[in-house]
Amino acid sequence: MKKTLLAIALIGASTTAFADSWIYGGATVGQSDFKGKTGTSYNVHAGTGILPFIGVEAGYTKHGDFDFGAGNDQTASSVYFALKPSIDFGPLHVYAKGGLHSWDLDQNGTKIDDGVDIMYGVGAEYFIMGPFSVGASYNSYTLDNEDINSFSLNATFHFL
Repeated sequence: MKKTLLAIALIGASTTAFADSWIYGGATVGQSDFKGKTGTSYNVHAGTGILPFIGVEAGYTKHGDFDFGAGNDQTASSVYFALKPSIDFGPLHVYAKGGLHSWDLDQNGTKIDDGVDIMYGVGAEYFIMGPFSVGASYNSYTLDNEDINSFSLNATFHFL
């Protein structure tokens, strides 16, 4: 009897440790750094766990408004698609992500540059109530030869 209970407990723990959401969506707010200037960033994202250890995610990120002085205000934004390997340790969800993003750079409301480059990030979330989790993440987006690095706090709802 003890061996049966132990086997059931191990199976249940391993299922929890390696489960990923079929569908999730969330938002982040944080701070971005671009060419030595900082701005407030926000993001909305949605994704799916296609396998127990890896998922795909897509999202929109407004990196922020950056004041370079003398009326030279720049705004950067991205739409991204990334692979997202992850693992759950009970209520703690740890992940990395990497992919491509299409970005726009505006100056005083006029587009001055755009392109497609790589992005990557790492983060962790903690399930605080049912399917709702909160966490923190670090992401880096390449814009030609410059990087925008962001640290964000996030909230995510896991639907399935």
